[in-house]
Amino acid sequence: MTRHIVVPTRASGALTGPLVSVAPVAFPSEGRPAELQVRVTAPVTEHALPVVVLSHGHGPSQYASSLYGYASLANYLAASGFAVLQPTHLDSMTLGLRDAPATEAPLYWRSRARDVSLVLDHLDVLTDVLPAVAGRLDVANVAVVGHSMGGHTAGMVLGSRPRDPATGQRVDARDARVRAGVMMAAPGRGGDALSPGAANHYPVLSDTDFSTMLSPTLVIAGDQDHARHLNVVGAEWQTDAYRLAPGPKFLLAVHGGEHSLGGIAGYDVAETTDEDLPRAAMVMRMTAAFLRTQLGVDSGAWAREVDWLRSEPAHTATVSEKC
Repeated sequence: MTRHIVVPTRASGALTGPLVSVAPVAFPSEGRPAELQVRVTAPVTEHALPVVVLSHGHGPSQYASSLYGYASLANYLAASGFAVLQPTHLDSMTLGLRDAPATEAPLYWRSRARDVSLVLDHLDVLTDVLPAVAGRLDVANVAVVGHSMGGHTAGMVLGSRPRDPATGQRVDARDARVRAGVMMAAPGRGGDALSPGAANHYPVLSDTDFSTMLSPTLVIAGDQDHARHLNVVGAEWQTDAYRLAPGPKFLLAVHGGEHSLGGIAGYDVAETTDEDLPRAAMVMRMTAAFLRTQLGVDSGAWAREVDWLRSEPAHTATVSEKC
């Protein structure tokens, strides 16, 4: 069954005017099994644009796991005043590398984090492709957003340290240029929380240290996202990044939300099991507000949206914070 999500055309606190979206943009990627291709989406405005790197998930849909996915979220963030860059990671279904005899297959977890840094290393590529956007990038204000396995990627860039199953060593992929981030429906801790099947198929999820993730982070988790194929503790698993990392951390617990959080992976994504327009719009609205505050666009955006959410009679989500 095809699920259809339509996103409001204007975000809360958004800029007016149209968006520009260009893809694929090739970024330097020497030694990578496939060219690093990126979609760039930004508002047509004269304002400075903080940068958001959006990391896709590892889902089963052919194009959601690529620069062609998450259009609803990318457009919403761009309408909120950001330049959004979406890399296609090596685990994308479009590349056909999940079954390759590579050490990191099928998740390509280390490469994913490296992709985020590569994008930030080579923002000058946009000078020739989108000079109007390139000239307005606020490279001092950068964030990362990721859903599902993209949330794991965001966590690594923000400072979490998984243990490399091959070497037994912690992997530090933190990028100091990234000031803040949002982890949506991201994998939690390993150990006794992980299902035996997941530990065998995705061994990198067996041990993640969140205590080193110091950057301000919004963790978004659905209270019905049980992910029983991955963990044995239920929906709270996706809140581990909030519970186990030091502050400042923020948790948006989405009531009734499953793994797709209402449909944030795209406009038409079959794997959305909890299709719900208000839920998806709320998640995107809160994400944009968090980033606008953390990246210095609007210091009061997050507080206003938290007040709005708490005043809503439907109680679609609960916000928790720790310093």
